[in-house]
Amino acid sequence: MYRIIFSLLFFFNTNVFCQEKIGNNIPEISFLEDNTIDAPFIGHGVQWSAYPHADSDTAEWGLLMTDDKWKELYKRLDYLQPHIIRVMDVASWRYYKGLDTEGVPIIDYNTQEVRSLYKLLDYCQHKNIKVLFGEWGTPGFWNKDKSIPGIYRADDDRWISMIIGYLKHLIIDKGYTCIAYYNLVNEPNGFWASTDGDWDQWSKGFLKLDAALRKNDLLKYVKLVGPDAVVQWDHPTHPKKALDWVYSTIHELGSVNAMFDIHMYADQQLVRTGNLEQFLSPMHEAAKDKKKPFILGELGMKYTGELAVENKKRGKADPQAGADDSSMFVYDYFYGVDMADATIQSMLAGFGSAIAWDLDDAMHTVDDKGDKTQLKKWGMWNILGEELYNNPKDLVPRPWSYVWTLLCNLLPPDSIIIKAKSSLNDKSVRCVAAKKDIDFTAIVVNQSKQLKKYYLRTDVDTLPEKLYLYEYSENYRPVNKDNFPVYSKVLKYKSTEGGIYLEIKPNSVVFVSTILVN
Repeated sequence: MYRIIFSLLFFFNTNVFCQEKIGNNIPEISFLEDNTIDAPFIGHGVQWSAYPHADSDTAEWGLLMTDDKWKELYKRLDYLQPHIIRVMDVASWRYYKGLDTEGVPIIDYNTQEVRSLYKLLDYCQHKNIKVLFGEWGTPGFWNKDKSIPGIYRADDDRWISMIIGYLKHLIIDKGYTCIAYYNLVNEPNGFWASTDGDWDQWSKGFLKLDAALRKNDLLKYVKLVGPDAVVQWDHPTHPKKALDWVYSTIHELGSVNAMFDIHMYADQQLVRTGNLEQFLSPMHEAAKDKKKPFILGELGMKYTGELAVENKKRGKADPQAGADDSSMFVYDYFYGVDMADATIQSMLAGFGSAIAWDLDDAMHTVDDKGDKTQLKKWGMWNILGEELYNNPKDLVPRPWSYVWTLLCNLLPPDSIIIKAKSSLNDKSVRCVAAKKDIDFTAIVVNQSKQLKKYYLRTDVDTLPEKLYLYEYSENYRPVNKDNFPVYSKVLKYKSTEGGIYLEIKPNSVVFVSTILVN
């Protein structure tokens, strides 16, 4: 079959084509279809919670999540186009009302809080977005009202029964078949989790839940995901290390686990040196024979050194932020470069999705106590910025939402991920491509302080005449009226020239794609 080598020559931010010639020592990035990564790809997404502080008349902030607020969020999610959404909740925030005199859970699905969750699931169902659902931990551990008797162990049969009942209500009764995966306990290896790093308790609960899903004929709708471990920190007292949670899940629970997931809050050195790929690859390789997706269930950036000091300083100076659990650099464009770089490296390591932490500052506070001075600031915006702080500027999408919108829009599920065959030999540059049917996208991130020049080539033979260039840099990232990304140029290839000539600005990301984002 005749294969087209597409060609376009351009400068960014101008309408003038640069007549560079091949053979002038400009390195080449080649995406060849025989250099694909053998791993399922399900597309990127975001963490979205049902606003536990603003979901009802009795919530800490009252019912601030009005229909108008949900409509605005729907509009923004339409631009974002996530392919998977992680929704974590707590039974005592929605439907669990304590225990009766015989220790049996008291359940009520007819609450304002449950109806608020429907708002989120309605969108996912309508848009056919897969939901990774779950609870942060056991009902007793997360009780806001400590007078309510609790359930404290992940392997407690009563909690397993509660989960099954809730899933039946949401999937069977309400029709939310978008719920495709279930996550039992957030970061169970952590000392902050309801399991407090107890592998035996968590794995026993995991197997009990799998058996209950089978017994109740729910596995045709929803499957288990684990271990959901955060992999950079080891528990200070439990002997089982973070990475051992991952490998034990693969080898001991792999037959019942439908998708492997971990959490990653990378520091800038690990990402900007390109070493994140090397860190992640062994985990994917260990699970490769299972032929199941391996994903980053949460992805964010936590900085070290001087940047960590600056982050804490900014957090303390911000009257809204919980300084110990906020990433104040979400306001800076470089956070978007780092998130794109981390995502590219995860794809190169064989990971099939990255779920960004998180969508919206208004979702969570430190320890979820509803303290307005302790927001977890990680979001793409604060949808309640005006209501809570008279700060409408915080509703404006932040810079990193730009790259995340492109990563979601331009990399559809079931894409074939292609690794570059490159002559660049540059540790400050990462690149990856994706192909699905007639669509093709190539992404290049430049973490250096220098302008980079490359020829980009591919042997993909289904490219249409038009290609779109998207650019994310400090001073140039074109947006529409709602501050979401648009292309900067329409490109036309010339098969006789031998490659697309790229000039990539310092600390920037470029996307070349057949897909139009609008």
